[in-house]
Amino acid sequence: MVEPTFSERPQRLEQGLVAVIFAFALLLCVPAARSLGFLFGRVDLYAHGYLIPVVAAYLTWLERGAIRAALARLRPPRWGAPLALLAATFEGLMVVGDVRFAAGVGIPLLLAAAAYGAGGLPLLRPLGLPLVFLSLMAPLPGFVVDDLLADLKPIVTRCAVEILWWSGQAIHYEGNRIEIPGHVLFVADACSGLTSIVTLLPVACVVAYFLSHGVWRRIAVVLGVIPLAMAVNIVRVVVTVKLVSTIGASAAQGLLHEGFGLATYAIGTALLVALARALR
Repeated sequence: MVEPTFSERPQRLEQGLVAVIFAFALLLCVPAARSLGFLFGRVDLYAHGYLIPVVAAYLTWLERGAIRAALARLRPPRWGAPLALLAATFEGLMVVGDVRFAAGVGIPLLLAAAAYGAGGLPLLRPLGLPLVFLSLMAPLPGFVVDDLLADLKPIVTRCAVEILWWSGQAIHYEGNRIEIPGHVLFVADACSGLTSIVTLLPVACVVAYFLSHGVWRRIAVVLGVIPLAMAVNIVRVVVTVKLVSTIGASAAQGLLHEGFGLATYAIGTALLVALARALR
């Protein structure tokens, strides 16, 4: 075995110190991660959250060459340690205060501060995309969800009703209540488009990264989530109303209704891929 040279020993010591810093940062993230895991398992809007750290880890692995090069010549900035301490304090306060959105965002912020404090911009830069992607697992604040649902459901309902009127369907609506002969339906939160937007946004980021080239094209793919999610949910409501008027209320509940949700997600993903390919 070849003994490490005198110049290699300080480098290995520095890299070991970086490993300790990141281990400590990850340890501080555990309470927030457990709280988010509890949310992912109980709220359908965030059921995809388990996959985001996995994809973020894969994106980090793709940058392993740049990370290895940055670790070989560490240059800790002067303000790195205070920033890391500030990020750790913020994360701790948000966990104690049970502010899930801020605690969720605090995880990538703390890891970013640890990377910057240990190696400066050369180490932070290759971790930028994985950490930004990781921030997508932070749940939206409750008041934001309520406001978005209040804005999106009337839009989906109105557009679906207009299409149904145009097709000759006898229909009346008020708010998110839709009346057809013999049945009264309500446009649920799941059909508002918000669930599709939240769940398709991480998919759009991955699709944009791998299938598109250039900053503006990738931004266009990510922003395309909003109209695509709205469109597929409008179609979902239209199809549901048509089926209820044909085969009865069973079309709006049970496995068939759940199947519509999966189909909406699959179609939205396919449309995002098509958009990315068209813009590449």
